[in-house]
Amino acid sequence: MVQHPTKPERLYQQNHCGVYRSDDGGDSWIEITEGLPSDWGLPIALHPNDPDAVFVCPGQNGYLYWVPNARMAVYRTRDKGSSWTQLTKGLPGRNAFLNTLRDGMSSDALDPCGVYVGANTGLLYCSNDEGDSWRRVPALFPPIASVEAVTLN
Repeated sequence: MVQHPTKPERLYQQNHCGVYRSDDGGDSWIEITEGLPSDWGLPIALHPNDPDAVFVCPGQNGYLYWVPNARMAVYRTRDKGSSWTQLTKGLPGRNAFLNTLRDGMSSDALDPCGVYVGANTGLLYCSNDEGDSWRRVPALFPPIASVEAVTLN
């Protein structure tokens, strides 16, 4: 679950049943999964400057522990989950038998916002243009369980 820093009553979560948004601090939830390839997933990152924008990386399901169709994609909404855009430029488009864990995605506070996603295979992908394009960090890590972005002055 993530809470927006400039609009604290706005919460988002992705879980094993879908993606949800709350506009009242968690008192009520709206499912916003429609438009995503599955209702199963773990990681979520928000756009720190736009409470209507969030990023998710859906998985296949709890039994096939990789991304849908073995094609990695991050999905972004800019309208609170009313619609989703598939972001794939630079991500593995086939044989991507990998997944992202619950804390495996993060964003930074730069403008434009950077987004980072780590895989259970040790691969780390980053975007410096709000997910429009991605590049793989040229290192192989142990399985990545958590990604955190920090901006230094």
